Amino acid sequence: MRSLKIRRRARPEALSPDERRLALGVRTIADLIAPASAQIGRDHIRLDYHYCRALAVHGYPRTVAPGWLSPLIDFEAPLELSLHVHPLETAEMVRALTHKLVQLHSSRLLAAKDGRLADPEREVAYEDTEHLRDALQRGEEKVFSVGLYILVRAPSLSALDDLTRRVEIALDSMLALSRVCIFEQDSGLRSCQPQGFDQLLVTRNLDTSSLATTFPFSSSTLSMDSGVLYGIARHNHSPVIFDPFDSSLENANAVVFAKSGAGKSYFTKLMALRNLLAGVDFIIIDPEDEYRRVCEAVGGQYMRLSSTSSHHLNPFDLPPAEPGEETRDPLAEQVGEILRLLEVMLADKDRGLSAHERAVLDRAIYTAYSQAGITADPATHDRPVPLMRDLAAVLDGWPGDVAADLAVRLRRFVDGSLAGLFSGPTNVALDRRLVVFNLQRLEDELQPVGIHLITSFVWNQVRRARKPRLLIIDEAWKLMQFAEGGAFIASLARRARKYYLGLLTITQDVSDFLNSDHGRTVLTNASIKLLMKQDSSTIEPVVKAFQLSEDERQFLLASGKGEGLFFARGSHVALRVEASPAEHRLATTAPQELYANATAAEPAAVAAS
Repeated sequence: MRSLKIRRRARPEALSPDERRLALGVRTIADLIAPASAQIGRDHIRLDYHYCRALAVHGYPRTVAPGWLSPLIDFEAPLELSLHVHPLETAEMVRALTHKLVQLHSSRLLAAKDGRLADPEREVAYEDTEHLRDALQRGEEKVFSVGLYILVRAPSLSALDDLTRRVEIALDSMLALSRVCIFEQDSGLRSCQPQGFDQLLVTRNLDTSSLATTFPFSSSTLSMDSGVLYGIARHNHSPVIFDPFDSSLENANAVVFAKSGAGKSYFTKLMALRNLLAGVDFIIIDPEDEYRRVCEAVGGQYMRLSSTSSHHLNPFDLPPAEPGEETRDPLAEQVGEILRLLEVMLADKDRGLSAHERAVLDRAIYTAYSQAGITADPATHDRPVPLMRDLAAVLDGWPGDVAADLAVRLRRFVDGSLAGLFSGPTNVALDRRLVVFNLQRLEDELQPVGIHLITSFVWNQVRRARKPRLLIIDEAWKLMQFAEGGAFIASLARRARKYYLGLLTITQDVSDFLNSDHGRTVLTNASIKLLMKQDSSTIEPVVKAFQLSEDERQFLLASGKGEGLFFARGSHVALRVEASPAEHRLATTAPQELYANATAAEPAAVAAS
């Protein structure tokens, strides 16, 4: 018989005094996470400077739906939920259930013998036990011992009591029963730690189907693995982290609907500041001079456009040639863009240009290019392009009432009071990460023209180098009120994704935007939508367009500044925009705060001088 040698594990050598002292000076994980002190009370524990309390759930509702714990997961305050699951042996459970059936059946027979009515609770228990035993015997179910514990934390004892009451009310509404772990708070705290040790042992036996409705935990959130902070979800206080260029989205387009003063521009500034750090470039059309401080803070490019400005944008600039598109005609494409611009410039608000007028303008534009030596031949596209005054000169030299009428209407944009915007070649270069076009000093009748001109110019520029960009059009309704302006934005919304561009349209005139075919096209092609505070006169079109519930309708009517509904990826959450103090100083437009900041800066400037 061969003998087996048992190899004994070598005992660790004792540490020397120096090694022991060295080990005491090394920080461990316990040193990093353990509290400095713990005071265990009757119904709470004080850890350092905050209080915590453990609750055990001992009663469960008879019937539940999947996700029935969502009121706790999405609770208004942070909670720590611990679910302990221990599988039980099926054969032993069958024997125990069989014995329980015998007891229940004996009680039924005794009640019938004495002439008493059947007990409803006993009948339900008998049916449930029989059904579970049969499912266990067929292998369809298993039985688990489940313990559910809740740990709440608060900065003070009174706040802890208030939070405990709110948790108990939430459990009552779910038809679940709980109790505070009296003289067991130490065990309750340990049972809610990640080690997975159940020291309370307040359990309930659940079958597989019932346990499946409890686990895994899930919460309605729109956060992504990458991106920047857009706000805080109101229902569970979780951060909404979003990347507009994520591959799960159809495009990076977004729309923001809100009344004046609701915080739509505030949200946009925060989004721009944070996405700049993530590598996204921004081009902003600013009609109210709200983005200047943000632009200066990040070293952006700031351009003020008006009839007397030194900055010019020439609509006759040809788009760049794109590789792999030899059949494309850049000249014909730009002629179409100029026609759309002239539609905004020359047409009446209620009536567009006639087909005859468009034909005359189309031929005149080609003639102006031809006189500059530019034809359909790509070799001529590097020559200097004509200006708006060259087009007016062509119309002036043609006979006919239509050409003369168009020349008269165009003359005020060439030689009149509105000539500054088109008086010279383009002298603007998009060479910064953030570019702001300020239209505050631009005349009202020129603002739609300026917006159209800028977006057309930007559209040509983004095709030169494809990188993540967002084009923000604030007060987009000013351009949407013109048919051609709306058509241009709608076309931009459809084509932007191809060129790594996202279009963000902001408007407070919601009804006009949604009643327009082009406005609905922009909305349909937006993967991200934000609805902020609405007025009672504009809420109904929003409710109809977004199919809002009555609670959501009331939320938009009563929401505070910086609050709204955030839509993306087929779902939506109530969002609250949060900013750091430094971000707030750059993004706020509140007159009181701006005055206070300016007043505080004056003594510092005097002292520095």
